[in-house]
Amino acid sequence: MQQAAHRGSIRRRIVLLVLAFTLATTLIMAANSAQAVAGRTERAALQSAEFTLQTASTAIRANIAEVDGLVNWCASDPSTRTWLLTAQGSASLNQTVYTTVSGKYNSMRTAPYLQRFLCVGGSGSVLQFGTASAQSRPLTAAALVALPGFGGQGDVAWQSIVTDPLMLPNQAQQGIPVSRTLRGTGAGLTAHVYIAAATTLITDPLRDLALPEGGALYWLMGGTPYAVQGTALTPVQAADAAAFAETEGETLDPATRLYTGRRGDADVLAVSYPLGVHELYLVETIPATTAADMLPLLLRTVGISLLFIVLLGIILVVLMQYMVARPVHALQRQIERLSAGDLTPDETIEWNNEFGDIGQGINRMTGSINALMEKRLEDEKQKQDLEYRMLQNQINPHFIYNTLNGIKWMATIQHADGIAEMTTALSRLLKSVSKGNERLVPLYEEFALLNDYFTIQQYRYGGTITLEVTHIEDERLAQFCLIPRFTLQPLVENAIFHGIEPSGHAGEITITVTREGGDVLLRLHDNGVGMSPEQAAKALQEPGPEEAAAKFRHVGVWNVHRRLQYSFGEAYGLAIESEPGAGTTVVVRLPAAALETDAAAQHEENKE
Repeated sequence: MQQAAHRGSIRRRIVLLVLAFTLATTLIMAANSAQAVAGRTERAALQSAEFTLQTASTAIRANIAEVDGLVNWCASDPSTRTWLLTAQGSASLNQTVYTTVSGKYNSMRTAPYLQRFLCVGGSGSVLQFGTASAQSRPLTAAALVALPGFGGQGDVAWQSIVTDPLMLPNQAQQGIPVSRTLRGTGAGLTAHVYIAAATTLITDPLRDLALPEGGALYWLMGGTPYAVQGTALTPVQAADAAAFAETEGETLDPATRLYTGRRGDADVLAVSYPLGVHELYLVETIPATTAADMLPLLLRTVGISLLFIVLLGIILVVLMQYMVARPVHALQRQIERLSAGDLTPDETIEWNNEFGDIGQGINRMTGSINALMEKRLEDEKQKQDLEYRMLQNQINPHFIYNTLNGIKWMATIQHADGIAEMTTALSRLLKSVSKGNERLVPLYEEFALLNDYFTIQQYRYGGTITLEVTHIEDERLAQFCLIPRFTLQPLVENAIFHGIEPSGHAGEITITVTREGGDVLLRLHDNGVGMSPEQAAKALQEPGPEEAAAKFRHVGVWNVHRRLQYSFGEAYGLAIESEPGAGTTVVVRLPAAALETDAAAQHEENKE
């Protein structure tokens, strides 16, 4: 029950992790989407506002250009300029100029927006036009000084909104003054052209402008912002205007400027578009769009995602039950059967998926366990057979020793010294073969075995072959250098059978023992027939199938070579130096490490 609960817990954790990951991913994507939508919405609103301001600015700029054109016309028209800068104008000139100026004024599209249009000549004559003419006080010299641009105030143009000082009481009107002072070159005459344009010149083109919810429109003139409210332009408090700071953004026109600020309790963006004349700007403010404004969209997205996640969770539970839980349970049952000792493979757990791979591995492991157990039983049986043979083999040499000793004593009694010597040598050889199981022996023991073997061979060949150790560089080499048992005997046997015997003459085998660096070299040289380099190389190679029978007749050079490498490593073994007709030298390379260790131990014993 605890295991089942544990499996269920793992399943729940996986499902919960997947659902949590999906929910987190959904929330992150929804938040990023809301942020992106907010950015796109804000950018679209800014560009829409900019386009609207561009359209409105075109109409306003045309109105201002026409008013500026009227002032410039008065200053450049010959008859009008002459009249303005004449000390005493004639009646005919006055009438001519009036007719000319009146015609120009009446032909203007913006004439209804001109509250007051005055031409004041140097002689003091005044021409007055405009919608406020009927409500104006008398245009005396003292009264005219109150107008902007008169009385040494300097020219003004589209800088502020002022109340007309010449209007009758209760008839006051606000207008935008545009004045120009003309000076003659003669008697220092001064003339003036003055226009007071109604604010509707600005507001009428903005009347049909569609503003977004929460948006507002402003007119910036002379550095002062005015709120556009119907047909009126209302100055904005300096503190409110100073709350805006310039910011960066994507605009349609490089001259457009963007500002951020607050209006009331809300953050707003301001789009400022220049008219291109007199430092005049149209400004539209729109509510700043943030990710919080996209919260309803975010909540709707999250709600839909939650529903999807619930459905996904149900599908995952069903799929995991079918695709994971059931296969895991089947594998668990098979493992429990294995632990109970049932080694029968179950082919039903070998599905065509990753779990099937595990099932195949379990079945292969089951087969391997079966095979291992069968092999273990077979090994035990073979071990018993081997122990029996070893006991039997211990009996056979004992019998042979006794028999050889009997032959030796009989040969001694009958004075057959050669037979006695051969029998003694063979007895020692057999005793050496059967006694102990040491794998490595000192060189002097190997030389003793070789001497017994050669004693027998000398009697066989009638003394025509000799074996002699001609040189040992250091006597300690024979005492402490180790060599695998029966290494030299096969080499001498090969020298006799394959080198000296085919030559047909007396043979000689010499052995030298020297040191070379950290190694010990034994050189066995015979004066036999020798061999070619190819034959020498082949002698150190593993015999092929066709030479299998030879393995049972004698121990080959390759066998000795491999035993040396097994004992000391690949750097050691045999090397053959031979030429046809010049004999053969077999070099046995042994390590001197054991020699150094034993010599040091012997030295310590001597000191004690």
